[in-house]
This record gives sequence, structure tokens and C-alpha cells, in this order.
Amino acid sequence: MTKSQQPRKATKPKQPEANPASGTDTTRDAPLNFKVSAEFRREFKTYAAQHNKKLNQLLYEAFAALKAEHAD
Repeated sequence: MTKSQQPRKATKPKQPEANPASGTDTTRDAPLNFKVSAEFRREFKTYAAQHNKKLNQLLYEAFAALKAEHAD
């Protein structure tokens, strides 16, 4: 089978980014990418696993606690 005869892989359609100003859906998950040290990553993942939490759940809870602590 030649390369042109091989079936194409299905690609996921790209969704438009949410735009609060235009009233589009802002409830979809969006990627949040940043780098941390290997030690922090290991500690964060270990803590999440020990407390039966997903990484994003732990991040949401940590951010909510930080906002509550510094509420004006």
C-alpha cells in the first residue's frame, strides 16, 4: 500500500476559543500549560494521589483556598 492509498486518520475538529465578550460558551475546558520544577511536580502529583484527587481538582481547590485567604 502506498502512502497515498493509506486511510487518513480522523482529526478532531478544532473548536473556537470561548469569548466572554461575545457570549460564547466559556464552560469548556481549556489547556493551562506552564513549567514547574521536577521536585514540585513529583510532590504535587504525590499529594494528589495520596488524597485521591485529580491534578486539576487539586489545582482548583488550591486556587480557591488562596483566593479565600486573600479576599478583600
